[in-house]
Amino acid sequence: MSHARVPAGAPLCAAVVELLREVGYDKMTMDAIASRAHMSKATLYRHWPGKPELVAQVLRQQQAADVAPADTGTLRGDLFELLGVASRCVVEEGPLIHALSFEMQSNPELAGIVRGQVYPEIHRHTATLLERAVQRGEIKPQPYDSLFPDLVTALLMARHLGHGRPLDGEYLARVCDEVLLPVLAR
Repeated sequence: MSHARVPAGAPLCAAVVELLREVGYDKMTMDAIASRAHMSKATLYRHWPGKPELVAQVLRQQQAADVAPADTGTLRGDLFELLGVASRCVVEEGPLIHALSFEMQSNPELAGIVRGQVYPEIHRHTATLLERAVQRGEIKPQPYDSLFPDLVTALLMARHLGHGRPLDGEYLARVCDEVLLPVLAR
């Protein structure tokens, strides 16, 4: 049922994100999404069996646009670009990410869909970045599991949401030089 692109594109994506921010996942309904996006509820159900699948599709689509890995020609440059994109996402969407993470704790259906459809995209992007570094001879080929993207996410979320501190260039450079590059060089 899932399609590569969300029907009605930007208006539907915007409606889902706006409603998630305004009322949260639990109180957001397919009726409200359809109304906000100026679509019929039948159109939504023609493409998605329910709200979890629609939300996952919107998140994947946003992520594809926001997190595609840049190729700067060096691992450090690529990591710094990735950190910049990820930090903007955390700053702009941090409360939304936090709310969805909280909702996933009590909604196994949503958790399964997000973990099965959204997280793999994050891992695919980081795998591309790391594969380029291996091809350039900057790091050794080795299996890179979820540790790398989890580490990036944890550091940025903890600093911004947990400690209320800025994700400025100095901090991103330290994460890159003192944490990520040494981890990848092992």
